[in-house]
This record gives sequence, structure tokens and C-alpha cells, in this order.
Amino acid sequence: MKRLGLAFLLLASGLRAAPAAVLLAAATAAEMQPLLDRLAGPKTEQIAAWQFWTGTLDGRPVVLARTEGDPLNAVAATTLAIRRYQPRLVVTFGPARAHDPALRAGDVVVSGKFAAFDGLFSHPAPVGGGSAPLTWERLPHQLSAPGEKEIAAFTFPADAAALQGAKNLTHPPGRVVVGVLGSANQVNREADRIAWLHREWGTSCEDGESAHIAGCAQLLGVPVIGVRVIDGAPGDAAGLVRQLLEALP
Repeated sequence: MKRLGLAFLLLASGLRAAPAAVLLAAATAAEMQPLLDRLAGPKTEQIAAWQFWTGTLDGRPVVLARTEGDPLNAVAATTLAIRRYQPRLVVTFGPARAHDPALRAGDVVVSGKFAAFDGLFSHPAPVGGGSAPLTWERLPHQLSAPGEKEIAAFTFPADAAALQGAKNLTHPPGRVVVGVLGSANQVNREADRIAWLHREWGTSCEDGESAHIAGCAQLLGVPVIGVRVIDGAPGDAAGLVRQLLEALP
């Protein structure tokens, strides 16, 4: 209860730490560890259930957040980190599963856009009428906007400046491609379902959190970029993150 109270206090009061240039968000400790090993002047802070690490990485102030790979956890961690550390860019990184049949293990997808593909609605059917999920239709997220307005969004944009740097990442033997990072609290392994998601949402790949982090960042006015390695090992994306940081202005 004390930790939870601290989280609400930070959000309500606007209490903030020294700004970090970049928020680096990954789902697991294994994905983050190669960066933590190189973090200079590391400090840790616990807010509610989430731990954050601050310091400098290759001379750039950063904060690392472990987001646990679930959309709810990821949005909560991202919100806390943005409010607390005021980053000017959010980077979500880690492995992903391919939706685009042209992708191969080891390829790197950088986000042109993000799609949270959990919004769906079905057509009426009677009891005993079965379920036809490949006929369901997309349901957009209704993003809150100033003036008590809502903006329907199927996708969230990546930061254009960071994307330019990400296009120059090197990751032999895999290719680096610009695509749509998709996320939902799902693990899709049915070929027809994956093909449907790729067709309807334009997704290149899927993970548990990237698009939700992007939507959260957009709502809070912070640019975002994503880097995902297809069928990658937990630490594979860390070196790419360091390359990306070097390319930032």
C-alpha cells in the first residue's frame, strides 16, 4: 500500500526527477541486462510495482524501465517513467514474432507505425451460431484530446527523426526493415489468424506491449520509436538500442 500510495503521489503532485534524455523500455530483465551492464553511475528507484534505473549510457542520460510484457503493466510503467523522468524520447525494444511472411529470424523491424490490434468487434450471431473471428472488424482506440474530445486511432506514429537514425542500424545477417509493430495481450500461432492480422492491421510483427507504449507516449506528448528483432534472443536488441542512441542528435 505504501508503494502504491507513492505512485499516486508522484502522479498527482507532478514531483519529478532530473530529466533523462531517453526512456528505454523492455519487457524483461534479460532484455535490459546488456544495457544495465554498461550503465554508468547507475541508480535505482522503486515506484509501486515498478523499478527504474537511471544513469548514462555511452554518455547520454537514460532511464530504463522494465515493463513486464503486458499492455497494462507497460502503460503503467511508461506513464510513471514519463511523469517522473521527463524523457524527450521513448524507445521500446526486444524480440517479436513475425506477421509478415517475408520476415525471417534475425530480421530487425523498426517502427514506421505501431498498431495495438486488440480492438475488435464481432457481428451478431445466435446461440449455437458459432464464432467466426476472421470476419471480425477492427475497433479503434479512442484517444483523449484537449477539450473533452476523442480521436479515433488505429495506429500510432513513430518519431520521424529517430526513425531516420533507426534506418541505418546494422545487424548482420538480418535485414533492417521499416514496418508496423503490433501488440496485444495475445500469442498468435495460427497461420490464418496471423495472415488476417497482417492484412487487416498491416502488422509486420507482434509483441506484448510496443504499440501500447507508443499510444501512451502519444497521449503524454513524448515521441517514440520501436526496435524489434524477429525471433530474437532476449538481449539481441540491446546493441541496436546503443546504435540508435549514437545516431540521435
